[in-house]
Amino acid sequence: MNSKLKNLNLTIRKLKITDYQEFKKLFHLCFKKKVSFDFFKWRYFTNKSSFCYGVFKSSKLIANVGMISIKLNNYNQEKIFSRHSSMVLKKYRGLRIFSELQKEVKKRIYKKSKLIVMWPNKNNLSNFGIESDKIAKKKYYLYKSSAASKLVFKKKTKSYHINNLIKFKNNIKRGNSFFFKSFAYFKNRYFSYKKNEYYINEFKLKKLKSFFILKRNKNNSNIENVILDHFGSEEIKSKHLSNLLLEKNRLVFLAKSKIKNPNLQLLNYLLFKIGFINRFDFNKKKNILLNKEIFLGDTDIFISL
Repeated sequence: MNSKLKNLNLTIRKLKITDYQEFKKLFHLCFKKKVSFDFFKWRYFTNKSSFCYGVFKSSKLIANVGMISIKLNNYNQEKIFSRHSSMVLKKYRGLRIFSELQKEVKKRIYKKSKLIVMWPNKNNLSNFGIESDKIAKKKYYLYKSSAASKLVFKKKTKSYHINNLIKFKNNIKRGNSFFFKSFAYFKNRYFSYKKNEYYINEFKLKKLKSFFILKRNKNNSNIENVILDHFGSEEIKSKHLSNLLLEKNRLVFLAKSKIKNPNLQLLNYLLFKIGFINRFDFNKKKNILLNKEIFLGDTDIFISL
């Protein structure tokens, strides 16, 4: 730690579950959003490999980074870490506090993983101290549709409460997701936190079945339906989405490229970055995102959509 920071008498340590109130305050000051204790506990303490590291000024949390442990969807299903809740209190920005924090975090995970996934936000565009030539990145686009079609037609999809996931267990295959998603993954992801807000939408075509996991959001007096995840047939997934756009009001979803459609509103974009922290392989960097997909359920942005 440089001498300027030493004079501030800062402490860097792993957060405990009892640090929730400090985490909550910092989160609200940085993002103007509320975060619940249930979310804090679920996101960083139910998985023994996930954690938060923070910088404290006395007992006050002034900077934080959260790391989620997850598997890569490849042959080895290797462990990687996804960076979440990166934030620094405004008055302490520009002092390289986050740089010191990320050094401590990288020491902690260096021997466990060679990849860090990053979701940059407007307050933190840091590359986690990783050289730009060791980062693979891709831009994704966030869209919202207008109200559902008023035309009278027979609905082709069917919705189920998330509790019915067990019925569709055999349809959960490896798929094209960047992250490895087994039945255990989906169960932990959507049963452990606010499960009553999630539901499954099924689309059948001939012998093929496609499933989206969606979340209902209340936006003023309107209901929005946010696509968080997919499993089942990749072959009919785009057809499934086309039907949902007709059937559901104000459908929010992530796209790999820009879409020209007057009925779709571009809300924002997400910059998805993958940093190689050791054993760098140029060919792997070049191909790591090839034909892979990410979903809104992979990040925490869905909380505020």
